[in-house]
Amino acid sequence: MSIRSFDQLEKIVHRLKPMRIVVVSSEDEEVLIGIKLALSKGIVIQPILVGNSRQIGKILSSLNENLKDYQIVHSQSHEESARIAIKMIKSGEAHILAKGKIKTSDFLKAILDKEQGIKASGLLSNLTLFEMSSYHKFIGITDMAIIPLPGLEEKVEIINNSYILWQALGIESPKVAVLAAVEVVNPRMQATTDAACLSKMADRDQIHNFIIDGPLSYDVALDIESARDKGVLHSKVAGDPDMLLVPNLESGNILGKSLKIHGGAKSGAIVFGARVPVMINSRSDSAERRFYSTLLARAIAENRNLCIDYSEKIES
Repeated sequence: MSIRSFDQLEKIVHRLKPMRIVVVSSEDEEVLIGIKLALSKGIVIQPILVGNSRQIGKILSSLNENLKDYQIVHSQSHEESARIAIKMIKSGEAHILAKGKIKTSDFLKAILDKEQGIKASGLLSNLTLFEMSSYHKFIGITDMAIIPLPGLEEKVEIINNSYILWQALGIESPKVAVLAAVEVVNPRMQATTDAACLSKMADRDQIHNFIIDGPLSYDVALDIESARDKGVLHSKVAGDPDMLLVPNLESGNILGKSLKIHGGAKSGAIVFGARVPVMINSRSDSAERRFYSTLLARAIAENRNLCIDYSEKIES
């Protein structure tokens, strides 16, 4: 049975041993509330907090936390925080990397550093997973944080990068809707031609494990009645996608934030393509969203070891 909500995911992750997480530039209240929540629920153990130690200690004290439950590592700058955290990942002191107050560009720069970084695949990509009352299961949006304007080859890598998440959620053949403004191929609209290529590549097993259809407009992708009204009658994806592949970062970012603000969606964000799961929340994200990202990261880290047991029935 696949996992369809963060409540279900939390029940699964509770059965796993806690892991160590290292947070870059931890001197932020929402960041630390999220870590406190993960610690209190046994998802992580002795989190490593890198940043301004005085500010970190002050925030933890205001949250009535025992500083002995954390490892606080002082740094002079956000850039130094990133270098320290990545060194700890490489040494095996921590198994999950999280972004704190540091800017996304500086955080990714440290991961991508050719000599000291932890890039493990050809491309780093982001996926944000959403849960909303208007949809019957999780829906992922990619890429809405890293790749500004992906070409066809990059879109293939973005899709493939995400597979470890779907495995962790118990989904063996995730359905991908490749979004565009229309449902037909128009040579003047690159998003439609890329979508058609990706769909055919999946059909010919050039992209393994995924069921892909496109081009699909947003309404056709998410609503089976809209698909029927527009004559999309035989799609294996329309009305039931697990992931939306957007044409560019701007459209993904706008769509994702609209789901958060106006759709009331819960969400967690992950970066793929590094040696370990990487959490990359927006600086405006709540502690709750950061906790959901931690659940995703912990599940993915376990799945790397092929240890998740889905034999126990998941309660709705």
